[in-house]
Amino acid sequence: MILKIKFILTVIFTIFFVPSFVFSQVFEEFEVDKAGEEKQEVKDSKIYPYIGTWKLSGYGAFQDSTSLDTLPDYFQVYHPVFINSLTSTFVGNYGTPALNNDFFNRNSNIDFFFLQSRENYVLTPVDIQFYNTRTPYTRLDFGQSGHRTIKNETRFNVFHSQNVNPFLNFTLRLNTAKSAGQYNAQEAKNNFITLYSSYNTDNWSLYSGFITNTLKNNENGGLTDDALLFNGADSELLNTNLNASKSGFKGTYYFASGEYRIGKFTSAGEDSSVFRPVLGIMLRSQYERHIQEFVNEEEDGNTFFQNTYYGSNYIKDSIRFNKLNNVLQLKQYENPERKTSFGTRAFLGIDFINTLSPGPDTVVFKSVSNSYSNLYAGGGIFREKGRFWTWNFDGRIYFIGKKAGQTELAGIISKPFTVLRDTLASLVLTGAINNTVADYFQQEFYSNHYRWDNDFSMEQRMVVNGTVISPKFKFKVSGNYAIINNYIYNNYQGIPSQTGKELFVLSAFADKDFNHRNLHFRVRALWQKASDEEYVHLPDLSAFVSAYYKFVVSKVLFTQIGFDTRYNTKYYADAYSPATGLFYLQREKKYGNYPYIDVYANLKLKRTRVFFKMINIGTNFLDTEYITTPHYPMPRSSFRFGISWLFYD
Repeated sequence: MILKIKFILTVIFTIFFVPSFVFSQVFEEFEVDKAGEEKQEVKDSKIYPYIGTWKLSGYGAFQDSTSLDTLPDYFQVYHPVFINSLTSTFVGNYGTPALNNDFFNRNSNIDFFFLQSRENYVLTPVDIQFYNTRTPYTRLDFGQSGHRTIKNETRFNVFHSQNVNPFLNFTLRLNTAKSAGQYNAQEAKNNFITLYSSYNTDNWSLYSGFITNTLKNNENGGLTDDALLFNGADSELLNTNLNASKSGFKGTYYFASGEYRIGKFTSAGEDSSVFRPVLGIMLRSQYERHIQEFVNEEEDGNTFFQNTYYGSNYIKDSIRFNKLNNVLQLKQYENPERKTSFGTRAFLGIDFINTLSPGPDTVVFKSVSNSYSNLYAGGGIFREKGRFWTWNFDGRIYFIGKKAGQTELAGIISKPFTVLRDTLASLVLTGAINNTVADYFQQEFYSNHYRWDNDFSMEQRMVVNGTVISPKFKFKVSGNYAIINNYIYNNYQGIPSQTGKELFVLSAFADKDFNHRNLHFRVRALWQKASDEEYVHLPDLSAFVSAYYKFVVSKVLFTQIGFDTRYNTKYYADAYSPATGLFYLQREKKYGNYPYIDVYANLKLKRTRVFFKMINIGTNFLDTEYITTPHYPMPRSSFRFGISWLFYD
């Protein structure tokens, strides 16, 4: 039903709005003849495509340039879990939770605690990419597994962006995915739809839109025994711990921000001038609401969950999270014509949060509502236009509310840095010092199978990073170091806990692309170590190795044939709790030391891209476990294909 509604909305948008947009982009030029009479003449009816892209950060203070993905390279890496990770602790089916194995890439943009493990499939306002295009830009993506009826995986994405005029843009995105999964009770559905706009002139910048996210998962609790993988039976016949449990999430974001800039025009050559902003006044508002439900309709006698607090007649946990955030900000722009100039900004923000979840009473069930607010202020200094270096330092402190006393400081420095005659290389240094109050749901939570009541101290964390990037030699090396006091983690029972011990985490990362004529070979490797493995479990080594051979068929069909391999060493991979969606520590068994190998072919013909791939081919000849999360196997070897069409004329 939801898909039908979204399809109707898309059709209405296309029928009623696109024609008017197209009509608005017929540009006419005028010239004056010798007699002084004005005559109309179309000099060139062709409008050459141009697409500018950027994201907002710093509550709208910064527009960070981004790039369009139109190349065939890595088009076959479509899975949201693995686009930005080397390896992950993954429940296995498309649309199911995952945890990045890189400790320093576990920061979340989602405020709702129980949704964070599904962040890969969720769109938030922070992820929004804005566009400015001379011509309509449309992208259609479709992907599917080899079987249309059994073990099916289908994805369909629609993207359309178009300017009404040179200043106003509207963008529509619709992403839908459904996966039946190869194992029993593993079906997953996820989709989002967003419509947003941007308006930019010399003095004004306005952004607004909405996002809706929907996720549904059947929860099977994993295999009853890992050894079942090798009994010769089809995957859907293997016994699982749960057969009638489900998780569901629904979330909506409404966001709007605006900036009024005060500045002056400066000369930029003959008969031209450029507006240079001096001061900006910004207001940003965002409202989000989320609903989570876990339904357990297992037969009497199922002992998967150790505790059942509300009795056998209670089958559904329901949690609600609502948040309204408003931020007022002043920004003084830097003067790019002065070497010593830098910009400053200051902001004041307030959050209003309301939650609704099951209460502690096990005799008479009653949901408990909790409301709280946070008032904070912050600011920063920055240099974005410097040739010698660029930098940005900012921070904020909470004065009133549940997070009173929380402080956050962060900084980044980017310096041109010649490496082996590569003058485009750069050295990037980042750091952060945070004293963070635990999330409300980490402190207190009650449900049918889990409950806790904690009194955590603020977590203190200092993180530093150094990175060297060389575009010419196509390599990147970086190192991370973290010192953490009062570290909050999910213990061996799946309950948030805190340690008073000081924890150190160190990592080193390298990324190198080797090219020789038509042969491309890329290696990305991560080494990491925690000082106390009682509280953090990480693989010592994770790696992604990709190689392909490229050639052109009939001078028009660009082709790549290659393989991708993901690998990590054995370690005590975190377990997964279906009732909360949280990953938590376990010491029963180590997992890893298995290469996940995909072979693929990428094709590109003008503006159409296609991939064909066989995933996890090692299950055909390797006699070892292909599991990244305890008792949740990865898919067996199977076929995938995808196609993408671009239209921007």
